Amino acid sequence: MNLASLKDIPASFSLAKKALLFCFIVSLSISIGSLVWTYFTLKHAKNTAFVLTKEGQAALVTIIEKNDIDNYRKPEIIHHIKMFHSNFWEIDQFNYKRQIDKALYLTGNSGKELFQTLEANGHFAKIATENLTQQIEVDSIKIDDNSYPYKAQFDGKLRVLRTDQKVESINGFRAKFVLYNVSRTNENPHGLLIENYHLELNPLRK
Repeated sequence: MNLASLKDIPASFSLAKKALLFCFIVSLSISIGSLVWTYFTLKHAKNTAFVLTKEGQAALVTIIEKNDIDNYRKPEIIHHIKMFHSNFWEIDQFNYKRQIDKALYLTGNSGKELFQTLEANGHFAKIATENLTQQIEVDSIKIDDNSYPYKAQFDGKLRVLRTDQKVESINGFRAKFVLYNVSRTNENPHGLLIENYHLELNPLRK
């Protein structure tokens, strides 16, 4: 037996151990890297979704974390305010019941009280019997979203027209109110509720 070859056995064994250890470390690194990559990929996937646009195209939507909601709230507040005023005030003899029903989902008690006051004063009956149409014109919407509940002011003009489109009256329109966060629903997609609604109407033309 060659003694030199016997001397090489420990060295070969040591080399084999180093090779096995190296392979183990590489395999472990790959496994950990794969797990980390999978975790962040799944986390990102959970926060995204695709929706179909009106044109039938798929649009990527990223879910906003709860802590970041206030940073994106202002555009929703503005749209909510426009929706409410459009539904409540853009009415005619045929659609006012349907429109106001939509508007009441966007407001709380003060909106309902305003509706009841206008109804008691014969406002809606006049629209129905005299074939009138109301149009609301937006001049400005001011919002203080740095405090909660959010404070807002709507300035515009309220036009009342007859069926022949002749102007019946024009009123300067100013409404001040606050908005609260509530649960989102199909009828209230922004999850906001208008309260403490104070209205000022100033005749500009009659």
